[in-house]
Amino acid sequence: MSKFTTYANDVLDAGYNNGSTGTFTMGATTYTLPVKAELTTTVSTAGTPGTLVAGGSYAAQSLAGNFTSAAASASKASTGALTYSGMPACTWADVYLRDSTGTPKPMNFRGGSSLAKTVNAGDTALIPIGSLTGSET
Repeated sequence: MSKFTTYANDVLDAGYNNGSTGTFTMGATTYTLPVKAELTTTVSTAGTPGTLVAGGSYAAQSLAGNFTSAAASASKASTGALTYSGMPACTWADVYLRDSTGTPKPMNFRGGSSLAKTVNAGDTALIPIGSLTGSET
């Protein structure tokens, strides 16, 4: 059974809230802003996030201000670029989204071999505008 598009758009707009502070609640779960995007070296599954990139001076990036357009057709694309400087040498395979609490709650994932990029120690990894897309299907 598929969701109504209006509801899916509302879920995406709430989940990708572009605020830098505060909380939002979906059902019984409360999420703390800002939503953070981390890179993983393995592809996530619906039940398990991939292995997080570690090392260098790499840090998770805030999505605050990076999803400013309303969702449409059950999809929402980034309107800002995400830049990760000081990467360790690795191949990143996935983007993992979580809330910013001490015990992060996984929100969703985007997997696939087409995303994989190899970087050298000290490189900057970039996810260009429009390249990070969330969808409700």
